[in-house]
Amino acid sequence: MPRRSIDRDKVKELFDAGLNATDIAKELSATKGAISKVIKSMNLEVVKAAVEVAPQYVERKDTATDHLLYLTDKARAELDWIEKEVPPKKSAEYRAWQDQKLKFGAEVRKLISAMGDIAFKLYQANEVAETLKIIEEEIGCESPECQKRIRDRIKRRRDIRFPVSQS
Repeated sequence: MPRRSIDRDKVKELFDAGLNATDIAKELSATKGAISKVIKSMNLEVVKAAVEVAPQYVERKDTATDHLLYLTDKARAELDWIEKEVPPKKSAEYRAWQDQKLKFGAEVRKLISAMGDIAFKLYQANEVAETLKIIEEEIGCESPECQKRIRDRIKRRRDIRFPVSQS
C-alpha cells in the first residue's frame, strides 16, 4: 500500500492554531506518529519552545540592566562619601584616605569596563534576537524543504558555537 503524503502546510496551520499531534492526526486522518515526524522535521516544537521562553530572556536582560544601574548608584554613593570625608592634608589619615580613593578609583574603572562589556553583550544579544526573528518570519514564506535546510544550518552553527557537553 503506497504511503499517503501529509499536507505539511495544513500541519503547520493546525499546529499554530494550538492543536497537538493527536488532534492534528485525527483532523488529517493520519497516524499520530506520522504527524509527530512532520512536526519534528519542520522544527515546530523548537520554534514554539523558543517563543514561550523568549519573555524570560527579555526579563533577564532587564534584570541585568537594573543590576548595572544599581552598581552604578552604589559606586556613586561610595565616591560621594569618600569626597565628603576628606581629612585635613596635614593629618596622618590623609595619606590613608588618598590610598583608599586611588584603590576605589581603580575598582570603579573595573566596574565601568565590566558594565561596558555587559551592555555590549546585551546589545549583541538583542541584535541576534531581532535578526533571528526576521529570519524566522522569512523562513515561513519558503517551501518546507527550504525551511528545513535553513533551520538545519542554523542548528549546526549553534551546535558548533554552543556545544552540549556529553555526560
